[in-house]
Amino acid sequence: MAWNVFYSHSHKDSNLRDRLGTHLAPLRHQHKIIEWYDRKIEPGANWNSEVDAKLESAHLILLLISADFLASDYCFGVEVEKALERLKHGQVKVMPILLRECLWSDSPFSRLQIIPRDAKPVTSWSSEDAALANVASEIQAVVSGPVPAATKTDSELSNPHQFDSSLDLVRAQVRSYAQLYERTRLRMRPSDERTSLMEQIFDKMRNLATASYPLLDELAASPSPGERLAAVAILEVFSAEKFFPFLVNFIRSEKPFAGYHGAKALSIAVGAVDVRVYPQLQEAIKEAQSGLAAASVGFDTDRQRVLREAEQTLQKTVEALSDPTGKYD
Repeated sequence: MAWNVFYSHSHKDSNLRDRLGTHLAPLRHQHKIIEWYDRKIEPGANWNSEVDAKLESAHLILLLISADFLASDYCFGVEVEKALERLKHGQVKVMPILLRECLWSDSPFSRLQIIPRDAKPVTSWSSEDAALANVASEIQAVVSGPVPAATKTDSELSNPHQFDSSLDLVRAQVRSYAQLYERTRLRMRPSDERTSLMEQIFDKMRNLATASYPLLDELAASPSPGERLAAVAILEVFSAEKFFPFLVNFIRSEKPFAGYHGAKALSIAVGAVDVRVYPQLQEAIKEAQSGLAAASVGFDTDRQRVLREAEQTLQKTVEALSDPTGKYD
């Protein structure tokens, strides 16, 4: 069975898309792939419906990354969002291809393997043909396997006869905030104004914590930085031992603003979890501190300060609980 390949790209990169298509011609001639991009929409056709239908039926989505791609609300928003949603359910393969230098590392797809594998943009190679041949070989390896099997979404599995409209509404709102956070972080220069705006968005995520709690597993596992931040917002309200490893990794791998809130979630857990979980919480705090130290972010960052204060508070609490003299009462 041929793979349906969907190109998500900025029209300013059409020349590079065409050249990549040329390198993929052998796969097309062998009937291993059927390619589609929006230039194939017939005159008079409903543009949005055509794109939606092809996104839904795609087996492989190629994200052709450049600054213009990231600046496109439709590519960066609609197409990327749909691609990552289907990827989450195992319905599609998604391959980011770095065409030109840009801030791709702060994107929702930053955790996916980017091609070329050394993250060297196609246009920076001494031979662009060599770069595109490298990309084509990666695509060839993917389409040599079976196409992704169609799977049902979580809501369909739990309730096959009824659409859970209320949870879907919450999910849509959370994603809206997640996308707003990602766009704010990408498109504004670091400043007090940007931090203030991101804090306002995070507050809105946290206000949805009760309603969005059923989505916690889904959000924590998401490739979207904004959706993972929404998971942290929930964990600032509902502490859970299960998510200590997630928070540890989040603190040491995410950007300072997000990592700070991850540290706050661990700090809040000090007064929120059962005392029997204190050893695991203490270990999580130490692991997060070690991770930041290894990353050389500096001892007096906000993340380190919050973790240091959490460690001190936890230690005092443990001492108070174990002190038979009542000294700490």
